[in-house]
Amino acid sequence: LLVGLVSTLGSIVVLTVFFAILYFLFYTRQGRILLHRGRPGEYDDEQAFLREEEEGLQHMDDIARTSYLQSRAFQEANPPDSIPTDISLSQFMAIQEKGVSAWEFEPDFENANCFVEARTEIAFYDSECCVQTNLPVPKQNDVYYWEAKLYDKPEQTLVSIGMCTKPYPTFRLPGYHKFSVAYNSLGERRNNMPFHGIPYGPPLQQGDVVGVGFRPRTGTIFFTRNGKKLDDAAHGMKFNLFPTIGSNGPCTVHVNFGQAGFVFIEANVKKWGLAPVTGSLAPPPPYGAEQGSILLEIGRVG
Repeated sequence: LLVGLVSTLGSIVVLTVFFAILYFLFYTRQGRILLHRGRPGEYDDEQAFLREEEEGLQHMDDIARTSYLQSRAFQEANPPDSIPTDISLSQFMAIQEKGVSAWEFEPDFENANCFVEARTEIAFYDSECCVQTNLPVPKQNDVYYWEAKLYDKPEQTLVSIGMCTKPYPTFRLPGYHKFSVAYNSLGERRNNMPFHGIPYGPPLQQGDVVGVGFRPRTGTIFFTRNGKKLDDAAHGMKFNLFPTIGSNGPCTVHVNFGQAGFVFIEANVKKWGLAPVTGSLAPPPPYGAEQGSILLEIGRVG
């Protein structure tokens, strides 16, 4: 009888401890953090960002505050990857046909503060805007790389070079909002940083060449300046990312996706361009050429 009583009490103790653990996991603050499906520390990060936002808005002028609030509303209505951004079959075939020439910058005509010539030569005007490519950076290889040269840059103009998801507010610079990272001409790195940047590299001047490298497997982004690699700028960016250039004033930027040699030697040796210089498929036959058409000749005979 005593043995049975002890056994019963032991079972009760074990069950009590078990249910106490379950209660702790499900109903305590620590339990909620452990069971949360978001990123580790997401709640704390969000609270810190809200405090930073409140402080940042107090120090903005009316124009900057309006621009920030408009961009925040834009991203709430158009979250990253809310539109299809994977490379489609037709785009894949275009890459096979054209090679690296399949990539080009597409200006937003509703916010026409820049002009694109010859696919990769961008002229910015007198107000803040950015422009993105038509295609994302591929993900098949270990590393992809491209470069942007500050062909003409007045001293007072701020230029920002990096990568972002789509859709992205084209009236803002890359690096200022979610899932974007950039190196700007003040020498700052910005990664979802609308209020201030972090010292990163030397300031950029006219004639400088900025390179952007992407490692798809780890989501790592790094930058180079005039052929010298800087520290990694971001990790975990495992999204469809689009090369993005932005400026707040007049300047001209020429971009090299691999159609010419890179300033960064390692990228040349390891062929890190977005695609081969020339395509591997012949273009489709032109329509409307009657001479020498076997089908048309047969039609005439028939």
